Amino acid sequence: MKKLFTNDKFFLAMTVLGVLGLIVADILLSINYPGSMTSIITRFIAALCLIFLRSSYVKHSKNVMKGLMGALLMAGLLHSLSLTGSIFLTIDKVFVPIIILLSAVLFISHFIINSDHHSKPGYIRLNQVLCALLAVAFLVWNIGWACVSENAVDALASIALALGRIGMYAAVVCVESRLDAYRIEREANGYKAE
Repeated sequence: MKKLFTNDKFFLAMTVLGVLGLIVADILLSINYPGSMTSIITRFIAALCLIFLRSSYVKHSKNVMKGLMGALLMAGLLHSLSLTGSIFLTIDKVFVPIIILLSAVLFISHFIINSDHHSKPGYIRLNQVLCALLAVAFLVWNIGWACVSENAVDALASIALALGRIGMYAAVVCVESRLDAYRIEREANGYKAE
């Protein structure tokens, strides 16, 4: 998985997937649920954070990247926790706790990775696995919801939201993987972190 998450084309694709998925979900959900502006604004801000994350990576602004990654992971965790108010189907009872747990572990792991200047390849692998598990959970859960949706707009919004969340988490893990690869290379050249 290391090669995948350090691949520039994959990182770009996940950023685009995340931004488009979140924005398309916002547009579709605003059609059927115009009163849910808080959720719509939150997803729009997450999409903007993804754009700025990519931009800060290109500009090598590590401190900005770290802040944006934390913001995106917090947005993902808060979204996951908000799902507890939407448990209607049996599939919700299975996948909502899984998504909350995976999002929480990913959030905590991110701060362990960035707690000092040392490489942490074990935690990077953990985050890559967590990201893959979240992708599966989001896809299965949202496809399940799309299949029972009462209209096409809700079904498409469900799929778009799943793809947006997958792209968002994957983009964050791509940056973490790249920063850790840099740390490993730096340590191999004799760098000693304070």
